[in-house]
Amino acid sequence: MTAQKIALVTGANRGIGLAISQKLAEQDMHVIMTARDKNLLQQECDTLKSAGYSVEGHVLDVTGYEQANALIAQLIAKHQRIDVLINNAGIAVDQWVPGSDVSMDVVKQTMETNCFASLNLIQQVLPHMKTTGYGRIVNMSTELASLEGMQMGMTLAYRASKAALNCITKIFSIELADYADIKINAAAPGWVKTNLGGDDAELTPEQGADTPVWLATLGSDGPSGDFYRERKVYPW
Repeated sequence: MTAQKIALVTGANRGIGLAISQKLAEQDMHVIMTARDKNLLQQECDTLKSAGYSVEGHVLDVTGYEQANALIAQLIAKHQRIDVLINNAGIAVDQWVPGSDVSMDVVKQTMETNCFASLNLIQQVLPHMKTTGYGRIVNMSTELASLEGMQMGMTLAYRASKAALNCITKIFSIELADYADIKINAAAPGWVKTNLGGDDAELTPEQGADTPVWLATLGSDGPSGDFYRERKVYPW
């Protein structure tokens, strides 16, 4: 009998992160949901549990590295592994702000949350994935980070942080070339109705979750080191 896979999703108490968590749970994974808002996280975990899904919740600020590292160690001790990591937690403080006007504090905060925190979690789970020989890492990005498609200014901090995360994705895929069943990819969910995307967005959180969930459940012959939107390769 195949062991139930263990998935860790950050920013999982609402929007795309919540939709990803439910979709992974629907595929018989045990989903570890993390977020900063304890009350909302507990509420959503209870809702999923009452529907029969296997989930647990942990309060986590991904930029608190000591807390994050301790949580990973705790989860590995409890479950023996983490098979799937979805780096979904993120912020966009400088939406439509010209680059000349965005403060360095905002740039640092955005890079810390969207890029450095994701890198830290990758570094924490990867040794265990190498031990088991299996892993799926999905970094939540945006089409606004595509250098090839960059035709407008503004939103510098957010877009630069996601472009850096894309770079991290590619670098790790090269480093993991000898591990055929550890795959790392970036996903652009599209314009989604969330606190970030707004009510006018085209897609529901469930639709936005489709590509990252697909990447999280790739077979052994699936791709690694690419950037996807709507399950199709998107230009870096």
